[in-house]
Amino acid sequence: MKPDTHTVQQLFERDVRYIVPLYQRPYVWNEDQQWAPLWDDITALLQHQENATSAELWSHFLGAIVLDQDQTVPGQIPRYTVIDGQQRLTTLQLLIAAAAKAIAAAGAEDDAALLRELVVNNPRKAKDIDRLKVWPTNANRSSFTAVMAVDGPPPGHADDPDNLIDEAFDYFTRQVADYLAGDGEEADGEAVRAERLRITLCDLLKVVSITLDRDDNAQVIFETLNARGTPLLSLDLVKNAVFRLASTQGCDTDALYEQVWRPQLDDEYWRQERRQGRLNRPVGELFLMHWLTMRLERVIPATELFAAFRQGVLTQSADAEALIRELCADAAIMRSFDTVSPASPEGEFFARFEPLDAGTVLPVVLLLFRSPEVTAERRRRALRILESWLARRVLMRLTAKNYNRLVPRLVAKMKADVGYADDALHEALSGAEGAVSRWPGDDEFVEFLRTRDIYGTVSAPRLVMALTAVEASLRSAKTEKAPITGKLSLEHLLPQEWENTWPLAGSETDAAARTARLHRLGNLTIVTHPLNSSMSNSPWAVKRAELNRHSVLPLNAKLAERDKWDEASIDEHGGWLAAQLVRIWPGPEGWDQS
Repeated sequence: MKPDTHTVQQLFERDVRYIVPLYQRPYVWNEDQQWAPLWDDITALLQHQENATSAELWSHFLGAIVLDQDQTVPGQIPRYTVIDGQQRLTTLQLLIAAAAKAIAAAGAEDDAALLRELVVNNPRKAKDIDRLKVWPTNANRSSFTAVMAVDGPPPGHADDPDNLIDEAFDYFTRQVADYLAGDGEEADGEAVRAERLRITLCDLLKVVSITLDRDDNAQVIFETLNARGTPLLSLDLVKNAVFRLASTQGCDTDALYEQVWRPQLDDEYWRQERRQGRLNRPVGELFLMHWLTMRLERVIPATELFAAFRQGVLTQSADAEALIRELCADAAIMRSFDTVSPASPEGEFFARFEPLDAGTVLPVVLLLFRSPEVTAERRRRALRILESWLARRVLMRLTAKNYNRLVPRLVAKMKADVGYADDALHEALSGAEGAVSRWPGDDEFVEFLRTRDIYGTVSAPRLVMALTAVEASLRSAKTEKAPITGKLSLEHLLPQEWENTWPLAGSETDAAARTARLHRLGNLTIVTHPLNSSMSNSPWAVKRAELNRHSVLPLNAKLAERDKWDEASIDEHGGWLAAQLVRIWPGPEGWDQS
């Protein structure tokens, strides 16, 4: 690498093209963090100039840029790919163009013309977009071209609210105009201040320009520079790498980006954070993690996503365009999980996805949806198998800590016979043994649900999910379609504080028997929050009347048929609920080979 210190004048005075690759981030610098501090530094230089001699003049170091010189034919303007420092270069160009506009408006046309020479190339050597010395990434090009015109944005130019180019140009235009106007106390006129500002911008602002040697690996340097802090997502590094490969393979990268990548993966959706397990992560990182696990059949730590992609996928790819299309197609599938119709079998699975905390198994789900060999019928069967395994385990409070090790093995078994992925999944889960991954059988599942305290040990969302699943199973063509618009809450039919309103005439043994059943599944139902509050600790006659009057759920209609609610009722209802859940979520023995 060849580092050199350049003034802004030296960096931009020759005809040159600094091109920001389309796969890098758009312009993100803003007033609070970058523009205002930069202008404060320039103001300090201007104030120092007023009283300093030439030998005492300060300069200000702006940081470094890293460039990779492109091969050009004789007669072409030299062209460089910007590896790092695109935000800095873009800001400098916006500052110079804004200063030229404000200085011209103040009447100092010579200074304005000298500044304009630093943003546009010689029109006799460069035409159209080649006129601009800096060419930003695709997302910023329209706005950048507009503000870099001689007179600034043309009339009717619409500010893009998602683009900070216009805001930066306007900010610097205002600051320069205010400086030129002065506060009325300076002896210097606008012409003197215009010249002083031009000299400051051209000669006192400096950058270190590092140009890579021919043997330097631009991609590795890009990754290293962007490894400080967390300025980029792993998905950004993937984009950079795969499009560099596409460029070397002669692909039309502009078309690939605009038509394939940008509509799918350059979207704020992928930067939103979502909880999986105990941590919140950007959706794009979760997608890449699950995609790599599905692709490579091994656990990929969140800290090694890009390294795994580069070593396990990129270096094996002879067709970058196909890889880009594959990534985008799979991203579209993953994103579609958020909008699956709740009335479909797939929708039922995803509606229960969050309470099941099933994020770890998404590589399995992605494989089912992306593989054309898997029919809709087999995919739905596989989803039910996966849901049954998960649901039985969470209701029995079995550990999920080693799911991430199990999932790659499931993926591998399903890939081995992907057309029969449902059978492969059933066989793999049925053969899992030990608390780490076993699939509980019917007898164990029913016994647990009938006799164990569920409330307070299994999370409320999971219990609501289970009872909602029973409720849905009771509906038929004769049932009114009455949508539940609010969230449902758990209701203890025998209240937790029962002593005053549910008198017990029996012995201490009877009281112990009642207390033992208080938090079992058989003593729980689901109601709306207002109905829950209204029933509170009321006796059964009141609760029964309230359920009859206000609940439209068939599950509660069945309860309201009972004349009394006691310990025997809890046992009986608990056994019935357990039997229903066995039918909804069959165990390993409850599936016919397809």
